[in-house]
Amino acid sequence: MRLTAYTRLLLMFLTVFLTAMPICGQGATPEAYFVFDDPPSTETFVFKLTDAQRIQEARDILATSARRMVAGMIIKQPVYYNSTWSYHLDPKTIGFPQSAVELCDAGMRYLEENLDSAYTGWCPWNSRLLREIPPPEKPGTENLKPTVSMTFPYADNTYANVSLATVTLEANADDTDGSITSVEFNSGGKVIGTSTTYPYSFAWQNLPAGTYTVSATATDDKGARTTSKSVTFVINTGPPLLLRELDTGRAVALESVTLTKEPFPVVAEHFLAPDQRTRLLLVGVNLELKPGETVSAITVEAEDSQQRKYLLPVESVNTVPKFPMFVQVTVKLPDELQGVGEVLVSVSLRGNKSNKVLFKIR
Repeated sequence: MRLTAYTRLLLMFLTVFLTAMPICGQGATPEAYFVFDDPPSTETFVFKLTDAQRIQEARDILATSARRMVAGMIIKQPVYYNSTWSYHLDPKTIGFPQSAVELCDAGMRYLEENLDSAYTGWCPWNSRLLREIPPPEKPGTENLKPTVSMTFPYADNTYANVSLATVTLEANADDTDGSITSVEFNSGGKVIGTSTTYPYSFAWQNLPAGTYTVSATATDDKGARTTSKSVTFVINTGPPLLLRELDTGRAVALESVTLTKEPFPVVAEHFLAPDQRTRLLLVGVNLELKPGETVSAITVEAEDSQQRKYLLPVESVNTVPKFPMFVQVTVKLPDELQGVGEVLVSVSLRGNKSNKVLFKIR
């Protein structure tokens, strides 16, 4: 199921609660292990705490028999101290709330059987702390590999957007006998971004329409590496969009011969066409023509300060060399634009109109 804005907001509140952990003081990292169950099931789950304040809170709950659930973010890989299950709770995220949103409620067995599609925020409502246990014996003497899984998107096809899109990829990672030094985000066999601090995330920007497959690779302090299961998401074709410069907010537009910026003359100082009129290159996305379509599918309109409108003849539509996600539309400036000054320009493709961008005619 794709996340609605409301659902994402609820999950964000849950994530903020679970990750708002106090920072341990200096010195050796404390650790303690606890067991909880989730009645009416008789199955149990072992988790690890590495924060002194949380450890004391868990012990206080056990001592007073307080009614608190166990909640946290799961990592979809096993660890030796919780070998019954194929997933475990990230120690950095564990808390003991009195209530939580229904979206994160699930049984242990249900998560095990639906792990690939399970949301990573977990708060079994009936969970209860049973006891603290001695630290389980580490298998062997060699360094243990870290664990890692994607938390956003957390499963295939749980997220969709329209191009151009910025997607903030997120992952959880833990190392049972050391620390995480970096988390790399990968797509198509390439590293697209790296995070060295928790929470591990990377903003992947300007994604055109398409289907994307991503994963995360965690590296620990001994150099061991583990890669998460891949997840996919879709960026759909959005409405036409003309690009603007980040610093000025004005149109990404160039004179076609000299590749100079505004202001643009109507009569070209350097020209290739016999009519000596200036041609402009407007750059945008979601402007690709379908097979068999001609430039007649696209119209370009300019509007002056008096709200008078002018059609700019479209002469060609091509992808930008070396940047196929962008499209350049070549238009001719008509005589009636001579000296009008600032104009707002928009593009329509098959009746879908773009944003308006600003440039100057002299």
